[in-house]
Formats: sequence, structure tokens, C-alpha cells
Amino acid sequence: MNVSTSSLRVSPGPSFSISLEANASTGYQWLLSNPLDSRYLELVSTHYEPAPPPARIGQSGTQVFTFQPLHSGITSIALKYCRPWDESDCATLRFYAVTLA
Repeated sequence: MNVSTSSLRVSPGPSFSISLEANASTGYQWLLSNPLDSRYLELVSTHYEPAPPPARIGQSGTQVFTFQPLHSGITSIALKYCRPWDESDCATLRFYAVTLA
């Protein structure tokens, strides 16, 4: 499994997004690995953006997660790249340490 860790510093108020490469044709998609701490963050939306034209079969795109920061503090976001019907076969894990200040 491929695991990476990043740090984010955001301000409470304006929403922010995390964009990750994904390929919907494989059945894999990014999912929250752990529930968000609702004191600090709210998931506003997630959507898939296909690659710009000309499209090719099997071409990857981008999955975008938008979050609303709620209060100052420290929390985390954990995302896994899995097939929803087989979460035991996750290819990648992304962990974000988030400081809201």
C-alpha cells in the first residue's frame, strides 16, 4: 500500500479543496478512511472531474473533496483509494494533518 502524509494550514471560514488523481473506469475511488471530527471540519461535497478532451478510454481524472473549516484547532483527514465493494483492497492512503488557525 502506498501511504503519504501532508500538512495543511487553513483558516476557519472559507472552504478548501483537496484534489486527487483518480480513474473511475477502474472502480477505484477516494473515500474517507475515518470520520471527520465534526467540531473542526465538515465535508461539503465530493465530485469526479474527467480529464479534459480529447477523452481516451481508461484515462484518469481528478476526484475533488471540498471541506468547510468550522473552528480553530488541529484535526486530520484520512482518505483511501479503494473499490467501495472491496475496501480490503486499498491501493493508496493519504493522511492530512490539518491546522485551523
